[in-house]
Amino acid sequence: MQGMTGLYRHGRIAALLLALLGGIGAAHADTPLHALWELHGRHNTVYLLGSVHILRPTDYPLPEVIQDAYRAAQTVTLEINLADAGSDVQSEMLASAMLPEGRTLASVLGAERYSRAQSLAGSIGLDLAPFDAFAPWFAAEAIAQLQLAQLGFEPQSGIDLYFLGRARGDGKRIDGLETAHDQIAAFQSLPLEAQSNYLLTSLEEAHELPREVDQMVHAWQRGDTAWFEHEMTSELGKDPILYQSLLVARNRKWIARIESLLEDGQNHLIIVGTAHLVGKDSVLALLKKDGFSAVQR
Repeated sequence: MQGMTGLYRHGRIAALLLALLGGIGAAHADTPLHALWELHGRHNTVYLLGSVHILRPTDYPLPEVIQDAYRAAQTVTLEINLADAGSDVQSEMLASAMLPEGRTLASVLGAERYSRAQSLAGSIGLDLAPFDAFAPWFAAEAIAQLQLAQLGFEPQSGIDLYFLGRARGDGKRIDGLETAHDQIAAFQSLPLEAQSNYLLTSLEEAHELPREVDQMVHAWQRGDTAWFEHEMTSELGKDPILYQSLLVARNRKWIARIESLLEDGQNHLIIVGTAHLVGKDSVLALLKKDGFSAVQR
C-alpha cells in the first residue's frame, strides 16, 4: 500500500497482495509483453503500468518500453501522491493501527490462535510481543516487512518511488488516484475477526514467501496476466471481505478519474498494483465496459 511504504505480506497471499498494493522490476532484456497497457483518448495516450511497491536494486534497469511510456507522459499518477505523503501519514497509520484501550493482540486473537501465531512467528525468528498494542493487520504487515527486508527487497527501490524520483527531477506533474487516508481506511475498516484470520494465514505461509515473491517477479517480467489472475482467484478470492475492500471497491472509485484523463489532451502514466489490472473486476475490465479498450505492450 503506497501510504504504508514497506509494509507487506507473507507467502502466497503476500506475493499476491504485493501486486495488489504496489512494481516488481522487469528483466534486463525486453520480453514480448510487460505489465504495461496503453489506452488512447481522442487526443492523448494513457499508459497503465502494473506494479508492486517494493523490489531489489538488482531488478533494474527497467525495459525500454516502460521507460518510453514514462518519457511520453506529462503526468505520473500513483495510487496516492507520494510527493505529498509525509510524517503526518505515518502518524495517521500508526494511530489507526492501535487497538482500542484495554484490547491487546492476544485478546483479539484469543488464547488458542495467539499461541499458534506466537509459535509460527518464532519459527521465522520473530516475536509478536512488540505488536501487542496493534491491530492484527498491522502486525501482519510489519512482520512481512521484516522478512522481505531480509530477502533484499526495499521500498526505496520500488517502481513507485523510482518514478516519483524521476518525475520530480524532470519537473513532471505528480498526482494520486486516492489519498493515504483512503488506503489506511481500507484496512482499518476490516472486521477484527477478518484481520485475525489474515494474520494467522500470513504467518502460516511465511516460509513460502521467498519462492512466491520470486515467482511473482518472473510473472511480472513476462507480463503474465494469467499467473496474477490465477493467484487472485485461488488466494484473495477466498476472502470476499479482502477482495471487495482492497480490490473491487478501489477499482470502481478510480474509473471516473482515469476516464477523465483520457479527455484532457495530455499523456499520462498511471502506476497501480498489478492485481488491479487483471481479472473480471479489474480496472481494465471496467474500462472496457465503458468502451475503452487497452492494448498490452
